[in-house]
Parts: sequence; structure tokens; C-alpha cells
Amino acid sequence: MLRQLSLAFLLLISNQIFAQTAAELFAKGVQLADEENYTGALTELNAAIKEDKDNIKYLLKRGDVKYLSGKSILAIQDYNKVIQLDSKNSEAYASRSAIYIELKDYKSAIEDCQKAIAINPKNEMAYIRMGDALISQEPKDWIEAMKTYNYAINLNPNNPKALHNRGRAKRELKDYYGAIDDFNKAILMDAEFGSAYMNRGIAKSLVGDTPGACIDWYLAGEMGQAEAADYIATRCKQ
Repeated sequence: MLRQLSLAFLLLISNQIFAQTAAELFAKGVQLADEENYTGALTELNAAIKEDKDNIKYLLKRGDVKYLSGKSILAIQDYNKVIQLDSKNSEAYASRSAIYIELKDYKSAIEDCQKAIAINPKNEMAYIRMGDALISQEPKDWIEAMKTYNYAINLNPNNPKALHNRGRAKRELKDYYGAIDDFNKAILMDAEFGSAYMNRGIAKSLVGDTPGACIDWYLAGEMGQAEAADYIATRCKQ
């Protein structure tokens, strides 16, 4: 009897150590991901999941890191696993939709976003990605996309990606000043948002503000927007 109690006690202690170890590995993985060290992050997250293979939080994070590191197909496996474990996980559907967009499977992307929103109507990521799918498919549906971005912005007015994407939709719908306003807000929230400068420049050029457009394209180029050089070469006097 004493031996059985001792074994039970040791098992309890072992389980506690095991949980702490997995949690520590996960925390280290998150830290490395925040530092954009995705290789190191995956190493730590793989180890955490080896210890706790059905932990939804760990699987979701590993999927996100795989996606950010360019391993989208492998990321789908993690999101699929989460959905198998929890069919009502809104975040997994929204995350998986981004990969479907990348793979040009827009129908599946929209379906995933719809599932994510049905589960959690406050999932702003799902609204943004539904809009992204709508403007990526052919024919592009800019009006419906703008509606989904509006939902995302109503949920979180400080989401620069939603503002930027709505600005693109407004520009395509010829609301150029509305587009510029959205790009302005996105840049105020993220001063290094190269695409927002690029697209604001295009909108400015459409309302006749060529000097302002050229400044934006120059800044966009400094932030890594390759297409900015073509706009400067063809539309800006050197």
C-alpha cells in the first residue's frame, strides 16, 4: 500500500514537472517568434507539443509560426488538428483561411471565414481575411469586401491592416479621399507600413497630388516596396 502511494505521489510530481516544462518551452517559442526567429521558435514549439500533443494553444501558435516562416502547407496540418480537437475553434478557421488565399482556393477561404464568424461574430481577423479573399478572386467583389472590412473596423478601429485594406477597396470604388483617409489612419498606427504609403501614393496621384504621391512612393521604396521604383520612374520628375 505504501509503495502504491509512493508511486502515485511520484507520478503526480512528474506530471507537474511535465506541465511546467511544456509551458516553458512554449513561452520560449513565443518569445523567439516575437523576435522573428522562426527556426528557433519552431524548435521550441515542436518540443512543447511533443510533451503535450493535444494542446490547442500550442498547435495554433505553431501553425502561425509555420505560416509566417513560409511553411503554409505544414501550418494547415496544425490548424486541421485544432479543428479535429475543437470544431468550434473560430481562430483555427480564420487562420487556415489565410493559407487557402495563398493557395488561390478562395472558395475554401471564404467558407472558413464564414465558419469562424458563425462561431465568433467578433473575430475581426475572419472579417479581414474574407475581404481579402473577395478581392483576390475573379471577379473581384470590392463592395462586399469593403463591408467585411467595415465589420472588422467596427470591432477594432485601431487595426491598421483593416484600415489599409478598406482604403484599397475605397480607391477601387473611386472614393479616393476616403481611401487616403484610411491610409492616413493606418500609417498613424504603423509608421513603417510600406504598403500603406504605396497605396496612399496611388490614391494621391488619382486626385492630382503628384508631389505628395511621389513622396509616398519614395518612402514606400525605402520600406521595401519594390513596385515603388516603377511609379517614381514613370510618374515623378527627377
